[in-house]
Amino acid sequence: MDRRGGSTGIRPLMIASALAGLAGAGLGWGVPRLVRERITATRISPDETLRALVVETSPAWATDRMVQIRLESLVAGTTTLLFHSPDEGNPAGTERLIWSRDGTILLVVGRHFFVKDDLFLDNGDQLYFLHHIPSGRSWSNAAGDSKLPPLKADQVRGVEFTEPVILRGG
Repeated sequence: MDRRGGSTGIRPLMIASALAGLAGAGLGWGVPRLVRERITATRISPDETLRALVVETSPAWATDRMVQIRLESLVAGTTTLLFHSPDEGNPAGTERLIWSRDGTILLVVGRHFFVKDDLFLDNGDQLYFLHHIPSGRSWSNAAGDSKLPPLKADQVRGVEFTEPVILRGG
């Protein structure tokens, strides 16, 4: 305020500028921009035309983690989002991507996912996500996911994977 009781306009301008700066930094209301994004697992398909990625996409202040499963075409240079998880457990980096030998199936397993059904492998990993490349269909065992059909143990039985996928109890 100036001496006559009128506003100089400087204080409202300073407040507006500060709020715009906070919003731009991701601290504004409803504008979460401070997202840490890091790749925690990656695997090239057997024919080397696709790369599967598990990417952590959690807000910087979050204690739980959210992950995306992405598929990159190394031929076309495109990326497809296959799945965006609900909150998952820590630590990052315990998940693995496993391809079928013919490159038609992508399986994601891990130790710290929150799952609907206990579908354990003999090494302690649990089945989490399955994607069939030719049909584009996906299945999930994520506890908070209701959009995808449930992943079942029978879907991996008999599939020849690039590494052992042995279900506990057969």
